[in-house]
Amino acid sequence: MRARVVISTTVAAALGFVLAGVSSAWAADTGGENTFANAQASGGQLTVQAGVTHWTPPGGSAWAKQADSDPPPGKPNPNQPYGCTYTAQPSATATIGVGGAQPGEWVFPECSGPGAVDPMPPVWVTNAQPGAVTVAVDPVVVGEQAVQQLGLGSPSIEMAPPSGSPQLVGVATWLWIDPGAWQDKTASASAGTVTATATAAPSKVVWDMGNGDSVTCDGPGNPYSASDPNATTDCSYTWPQAGSYTVTATVYWSVTWTAVGAAGGGNLGLQAGPAAEVPVTVTESQAINTPTGGSN
Repeated sequence: MRARVVISTTVAAALGFVLAGVSSAWAADTGGENTFANAQASGGQLTVQAGVTHWTPPGGSAWAKQADSDPPPGKPNPNQPYGCTYTAQPSATATIGVGGAQPGEWVFPECSGPGAVDPMPPVWVTNAQPGAVTVAVDPVVVGEQAVQQLGLGSPSIEMAPPSGSPQLVGVATWLWIDPGAWQDKTASASAGTVTATATAAPSKVVWDMGNGDSVTCDGPGNPYSASDPNATTDCSYTWPQAGSYTVTATVYWSVTWTAVGAAGGGNLGLQAGPAAEVPVTVTESQAINTPTGGSN
């Protein structure tokens, strides 16, 4: 819903009402709802819902009839709006002044029908009774809060040869992250009567080798052990040329969420956790061929 608080003098002149001061201009329109002049209303109820204050006009009033979703019966009136909702803006008094007897507050209609204009002239409402305060909690917002609390930390990069030692051109470098970090994470958040729980399951690790190449591994990779010379890995990279590079590892998580206290939940897809990076130096090992036997 659009709240209109500031109305320019140009718009005001076009609609035929004054925007400053307490004067008879405000009270000159006793009906008001079918004209462009500013109008006053009394009674009704103010209800706060999700931070927005709505005005419900007194039953049977012309304002209440305009709130009906359907046009009034009979011959259509080209000047008659309908389907109106009324949003109260107490702060508008500081901007456009007081509109009548006090205490009161400005209410801004938003209507449909042939008689609706944009913006509709505001209404000065007095004697409105405070209604129930209902704060609607959006489960999606609570779900997003739960996701933010998952704590998807950056991985711990491991390599063989170690990142602090030179890598060799043409020799596979083993890549892995801490296997203990390869497990689901859950977190919950609550607001009002709604509690959302987010779950993140590790899905893959994407290694950016710093030279334009990347490696995608479906798991954390196998830690290298010098005591097991026959071990193999499905997560490695063979450097094509020497140089200095920055290797980056990013874990992607499959995130889902559920809600209790309101309908909600679903699959949020893959989300990248924070990346980790290490500098590496790649060198090329030179072999020296020494002729054997005989001489020229």
